[in-house]
Amino acid sequence: MRIKVIKPKQQLHPDRKKVCAYVRVSTDSLEQEDSLDNQSTYFKGYIQSNPEWEFVGIYSDQGISGFKENRPEFQRMISDAKAGKIDLIVVKSVSRFARNTETVLKFSRELKRIGVGIFFQLQNINTLSGAGELMLTILAAFAQAESEGASENARLTYKRKFSRGIPASGLERTFGFTADEDGFIHIVQEEAETVRLIFDLAHQGVWPSKIKGYLNKNNIKGCSGGAWDDTGVFRVLHNPAYKGDLILQKTYLDSNRVRHRNEGQADQWYITDNHPAIVPPELWDEVQEILRQRSEKLKTKQEVPVSPRNSRSGYPLSGKLYCPRCGAKLIHKWNKGEREYWACRTNLKAGASVCKGIWLPASVANTWGEITEPTTVVCYKDEYGMKQFTGYPKEEYESSPDCPYSISQRKD
Repeated sequence: MRIKVIKPKQQLHPDRKKVCAYVRVSTDSLEQEDSLDNQSTYFKGYIQSNPEWEFVGIYSDQGISGFKENRPEFQRMISDAKAGKIDLIVVKSVSRFARNTETVLKFSRELKRIGVGIFFQLQNINTLSGAGELMLTILAAFAQAESEGASENARLTYKRKFSRGIPASGLERTFGFTADEDGFIHIVQEEAETVRLIFDLAHQGVWPSKIKGYLNKNNIKGCSGGAWDDTGVFRVLHNPAYKGDLILQKTYLDSNRVRHRNEGQADQWYITDNHPAIVPPELWDEVQEILRQRSEKLKTKQEVPVSPRNSRSGYPLSGKLYCPRCGAKLIHKWNKGEREYWACRTNLKAGASVCKGIWLPASVANTWGEITEPTTVVCYKDEYGMKQFTGYPKEEYESSPDCPYSISQRKD
C-alpha cells in the first residue's frame, strides 16, 4: 500500500494576525511583580482565545516609568514590529503604553505607517481604525494630565514636609549615619572616622583625587563598600550633613521628568543643627573655602608680562636654583597654560631624552623667602601622593649619595 502526501494549496489560517501584548508596572515591589505576572498570564490567554490571532509573546517592563522611551522590552517590541514579527500590539490601557502624549502618538504613528496596530483594551481603541488616532490623542492627553496631577500632589506633600523641616528620606542612607526604629539619626563611628580623615586631609591642602588614592591604598572602604572614586570624595566634602545641617530638595524633576540639580529653579530649605555633626562646623566651612580657592585658581590664568624680564638675571632667584638630575641651572619659564615655573635649562634646550629635568612652580619658590646660596631643588611625593618640593645647598647635595650625576658632569 502506498500513501501519498497531499500538501495543502493554502496554509492553515493564512490571515491570522501575529499578536503580542505589552505590560508594564512602574515599581519593583513584590506586589507589582505579582501584578506583572498576572497581567502576562491574562493577556496570553486573551490572545490565544482568539482564533484569528497568533500569539507571538509578551513584552514586559518592571520598575520603569511610562514617561521614559528607553524601556528595554518596549524598545525590543518596537524593533520586532518594524522587522515584521508583529501585526498587532495589545495593551491594557493608554497609560500602560506611555504616560505622555508625545510618546503615545510618536510610536502609534510610526507603527501605523508600516501597518502595525495597537489595541488599547480598556478604551477599546485600535490605532488602525479611522477614529483611532483622534480618540487616542484625547485619551493620551488625559493620561498625561492624570500622571502630572499625581506628581504635583506628591510634590506638594514633600513641600509641606520640607517647610516643616521634615526630611523626605535619605539621611539614614548617607555614609556615616544610620537611623533607629524611631527614626532618630545616629553616627556610625567607623564610617565617621573615615569622614573626619577626609576633612582633615582636605584641610591640610591634600587634593580630593589624592585623598581618594590614599584611602584606596590603605584599603579604607568607600560609601558603597568598595573603592573610593573622585565623585565619592567630593560628595563627602561638600555635604553639609557632616556638620549637622540638612538641605531639603537638592534636586527637582522637569516637565519631562528628568532630574536636575536644584540651583534655584525650585524652593529649598536649609536646616541647621538637624542631627549630630561628624565634623565641627568651623572645619567644614574652612574646607569649603580651601576647595573654592583651589577651583578659582585652576580657572584663573596668570597674565604673562608683555615684556618679560631676563630669565637669567631679571628675577631674585635667577642663577640660584639648580636641577637635581643634571646640575644645570633652572631658568624662569611661562608654560602654555600661562603658569609660571623655574625649569631645567638642559630639559628646555636639549629635551627630556637628555635630562628629565624639574619644573618648580614659581608660586612654591616664592614662599621660600630669600635664597643666598646656590640651591638644588628636589621634588618628591608625600604619603598622600602630593607633589612636594624642597631645596638643599648645592654643594651639600652634590656630595651626597643621592646625587645622580658625577663631578665631571656638574654644571654651573
